[in-house]
Amino acid sequence: MNRPGGLLRLLAAGLCAAFCACARGPDYAALVNAGPYGAERAFVESLLPEGLELGEPPALVIEFHSSWEYENAFGDILISRTPLVPQADALDGRTDAALADCLAGRETLVPPEALAPPAVALRVDGRALGGEGYPLYRAVGVSVRGAGDAPLKDRLEAQRLRLEAAIRDAPKSLIRPIPAPVWIAAGGDLMLDRGAEEILFQEGPEGIFGGTAAMLEAAGIALVNLEGVVSVRGEKTPKSFNFRFSPRIAPALKAAGISAALHANNHVYDYGEIAFLDSLSALEGAGIGIAGAGLDDDAASAPCVMEREGGTFRVFGLASFPRERNGWDGVSAAAGPGRPGMLHTGKGGGEKLKARFDRGDPRIVDVVLFHGGVEWSRRPDAATRELYTDLIRSGADLVIGSHPHIVQGFEWVLGKPVFWSLGNYVFGGMENTDGGEEGLFIRLGFLDSRLIYLEPFALTLTHTRTDIAPPEKLEVFYRRSRELRE
Repeated sequence: MNRPGGLLRLLAAGLCAAFCACARGPDYAALVNAGPYGAERAFVESLLPEGLELGEPPALVIEFHSSWEYENAFGDILISRTPLVPQADALDGRTDAALADCLAGRETLVPPEALAPPAVALRVDGRALGGEGYPLYRAVGVSVRGAGDAPLKDRLEAQRLRLEAAIRDAPKSLIRPIPAPVWIAAGGDLMLDRGAEEILFQEGPEGIFGGTAAMLEAAGIALVNLEGVVSVRGEKTPKSFNFRFSPRIAPALKAAGISAALHANNHVYDYGEIAFLDSLSALEGAGIGIAGAGLDDDAASAPCVMEREGGTFRVFGLASFPRERNGWDGVSAAAGPGRPGMLHTGKGGGEKLKARFDRGDPRIVDVVLFHGGVEWSRRPDAATRELYTDLIRSGADLVIGSHPHIVQGFEWVLGKPVFWSLGNYVFGGMENTDGGEEGLFIRLGFLDSRLIYLEPFALTLTHTRTDIAPPEKLEVFYRRSRELRE
């Protein structure tokens, strides 16, 4: 789309009769060259003073000017403002557009509400809609003047001032508020044993989160899957791996910006019920929302509710992983009436979750953090695909998966975004695992319940630390996503 431009002239006039009190004709307005300004023209026409009618010839001119708002070339009175964003397919590998390309018509610009899957918005020279310095707000304004070069007679000058005041003072319904997306940042499996917690305590969030630490802190909502329990008590459950973290970890994660953690996974009962209860208490005490776990099945199916300026975000958690090779079955740790545990599909957890989804309010965003699928698989299995689709069909607006330890793809399911698996975030010991030493971090921008920005970052795990990988590493994520679409 090229830069908006051009003029629309609305011409107001008086007849050439004498302007004496005993012989004066009516005043007229003439609309010419309406161009693209239909709504703006109708707005101004509705404000024509009493006695000013449509007709010819002109004596007053109302000029309509269009420009980008930052250019400040929209006349004397701003009457409409429309935000625009460059759009692209979510899987074309771009998250940013150059302002020069937008102005030259080399990018397709649309109002944000016109975005629809598979399209998402791109930043403009690194700036997002609603952020400081975002440039693409199309402005239309007006100037009111005489049609000729000669000074206006007193009566026409009074008419001009009256019309100008009417336009200036009228409520400007066409000046749309500047929308600002709510940003969600999410990482995959976060396991802080094997020395990671000591690095976090000594070096702060950047020590283990690398370049994603700043994004966690800046996000409106930051989410992870916490693989293990926050406790010093309990006995090891007979399993292949058991993970437990110091209670100091909860306030440290909160200070890092973590808003909520999935606690429905195959490590929340690694040290039995007592440690599980300690973990719930520690996370809650630190102000971290707990998704998918609680003191009973009602609590485990309840969402973490986060009110943000852009709407209400409700984060749910659900597990559906198979029995482990060592024989441990997650269903044994499922929450039930009067029984603490995780929300698990093996005990009706999916149905309890779906019953809580909102199905109509666009200002409510229902997010599901899911732990399940087949470990070390590069694409979702049929059962997981069916389960996710059912969640979307039942009202979920976003599903983020974990458990496979491998980055799987992204897909639109019934028009809603699904990340099948983000892989690992911080997880010591993943060397030489053919994919476990890689992960995906996502930054998502939502307007109401619609995803408009999708910004993925490939991760490289080095023992107990993670950092953003070179951009070319994202090709694995995009390739697997395109394979799912094909």
